Amino acid sequence: MQFSYEFTAVDIAIAIGIAVVIVVFFVARWFARQSRLPEGLDRKFYRARWKEIEALVELKKEMNYKLAVIEADKLLDSALRGMYFTGTTMAERLKLASYKFPKLKQVWWAHQVRNHVVHDVRYELRHGEARKVLELFKRALSTLGVL
Repeated sequence: MQFSYEFTAVDIAIAIGIAVVIVVFFVARWFARQSRLPEGLDRKFYRARWKEIEALVELKKEMNYKLAVIEADKLLDSALRGMYFTGTTMAERLKLASYKFPKLKQVWWAHQVRNHVVHDVRYELRHGEARKVLELFKRALSTLGVL
């Protein structure tokens, strides 16, 4: 006993239709993930706040450099919290976020500079170093999609 089945034009059309629907579903899902930003994160707020932070550095005083670094770190921490990364400290949230966004590993040095600024009274922060630190924070915020 032999069993044979011949594909008709209708069978082929149904198979192609199912394949198209599956491809469209996955492409739409990918685009949704790329543009998804939690509701609590307002890009306008982050952009405005970032401009204020950059303006601090242009005042050319060490205390302003330090304040800018602290504020940039706080802004990044706010974005991480808004994206629901858990942890009791910024370092823990940053570590978790680094798994999803590997480029965030670059901001570790900037976060350590912030820790020196906050915990070491004698730490001297120069203009060039402050600019480098802020550039790393800016890249991190851009990676998260808030800038």
